[in-house]
Amino acid sequence: MATVKDIHNLEVTDDLIFKFFRGDTTEDEENRIRLWIAEDKANEKRYNFLHDLYDAHLISAPMDMIEHYPAEAGVRSHRRKNIFRRTVVAVSGIAAAIALVFVTATVSRDMVRSEMAETMNTIEVPAGKSMDYILADGTLIKLNSGARLQYPMAFAKDRREVRLEGEAYFDVAHNDRQPFVVNTFACKIEVLGTTFSVNADAESGKFSAVLAEGSVKLSDISDPDKTIVMEPDQKVSFSNGRFILYDRPAELEMRWTEGIIDIGGLPFDELMKKLEKSFGVEIVIDRDTLPAIGFTDGRIRISDGIEDALRILQQGADFTWSKDYRTGVITIR
Repeated sequence: MATVKDIHNLEVTDDLIFKFFRGDTTEDEENRIRLWIAEDKANEKRYNFLHDLYDAHLISAPMDMIEHYPAEAGVRSHRRKNIFRRTVVAVSGIAAAIALVFVTATVSRDMVRSEMAETMNTIEVPAGKSMDYILADGTLIKLNSGARLQYPMAFAKDRREVRLEGEAYFDVAHNDRQPFVVNTFACKIEVLGTTFSVNADAESGKFSAVLAEGSVKLSDISDPDKTIVMEPDQKVSFSNGRFILYDRPAELEMRWTEGIIDIGGLPFDELMKKLEKSFGVEIVIDRDTLPAIGFTDGRIRISDGIEDALRILQQGADFTWSKDYRTGVITIR
């Protein structure tokens, strides 16, 4: 067995504590965990949180997964009980006190869920990239270039809330008892189970949402009593401090999920900003007036590259461009 000094030198990490819960630790590691808890109230609090987090995941596991778990799990479970039994009967006054912590110093599962619901994870998509992500409830989210998504470690019991900056497509897993809420700078979007796309750019003050399936309710952040209920193939835009609802085929607004940029109906400067995000480049417009765009609809495939995109645009707009291959900056003239 290791000496007391050796035991004190063992680092107590979250991984080691979870290893203990699984019954995979050595006797020296178990002793080190007990001493670590006794050293500081903050350590005791951290241990309790991890213990309930581990138990919450076990409680949430599907029954068929538990029933068909390999026999080895039963051995580990038995060993874990033996570990706790050894802890409880420890003769040392300190060890006995620590054993009591293992058994009695826990919080309810609801308190753990509440703490997890307030602990946020963040995903940021680099410029020129996109990302698919599946939440724990089965909701699929496609994040466009530059998007930022915040979501909790665990959803609250009565609702599933996330926060979005940028553009994203949501295919929400249906749950009548847990509405799904997307918070943005402009509004709150509430759904039960549906498919929609949102673009919330706080920097420019622009917001839009288009619905493909189901229904959603939008609530104005500045005035929650102002709400809009959307139907499939409708789009909402935020302009001059108010929301505008109109018909718009969802397929056209969601082309970006297939790696396609819809270039219809945008002024030249907004289109350049869209290209900047999609391709992860910097575009400088060095001219007094913006060129008019001579087409109302069109598509650009991102995989073809920025240079091909600019050549396509030149067919409907009068401009020239050059690229500094040292810095990557593109200048429009």
